[in-house]
Amino acid sequence: MEPIEQLRLEGEALLTAARTAGPDAPIEHCPGWSMARLVGHTAKVFERTAVVVAEGLMAPPANDRFTQFAKDASVFDQFARVLEELVEALTTAVPNAPCWNFTGEDLTSAFWFRRMCNEAAIHRWDAQHAIGATSGFGPDLAVDIIDELLFVLMPVLSATKNPTLSASFHLHCTDAPGEWLTTFTDGSPVTVREHAKGSLAVRGPADALCLWAWNRLPITDGGLEAIGDIDLLAEWATVVP
Repeated sequence: MEPIEQLRLEGEALLTAARTAGPDAPIEHCPGWSMARLVGHTAKVFERTAVVVAEGLMAPPANDRFTQFAKDASVFDQFARVLEELVEALTTAVPNAPCWNFTGEDLTSAFWFRRMCNEAAIHRWDAQHAIGATSGFGPDLAVDIIDELLFVLMPVLSATKNPTLSASFHLHCTDAPGEWLTTFTDGSPVTVREHAKGSLAVRGPADALCLWAWNRLPITDGGLEAIGDIDLLAEWATVVP
């Protein structure tokens, strides 16, 4: 499925679950968050990305030009509006056009196609989990979410969340092509796509592995298996939100 189509489907599914749960429903894997906050957070990310892409900005836009998202049920209509704005911005964007992002690399609009699709998918799962009715990502999307986490997001996250971590993690999908070795040296990660021994190996179906990698699923669920230094499971959890 194309990223924009996937984004729309994930966004609509998130909104459906949010309306079902109501604005005050707690979000288990985002401690202290309500459904309204989850939806408002995702809407904020969508709105800012739409502006960055539509205007081809090469620096983050000023905060004062954006919506103050509601903390009650009215945030759901705000989310629906900015989802359409984001889909429109990405639909009309030239993928290789210059465009800012927070990593300082791949400074083109194409970066945001993948980032927004995966952002929507993870938070769609969060919203569905709040009503006890989650659906999977499918192996292809799950593999891409893991790949983006390891190559794109992990260097940004680890620098602030666990700057002393020194260990290697081997992640292995058992139902789809997807295998990675991420090695941390004093908090700085390097990831390669290969089969290699790590300090800790985690293997299992792509959906479950993706949810574990994003701290949404315990290692004891989903057919996952951990091999090696089990204490490193807690270290991983300090890096990923």
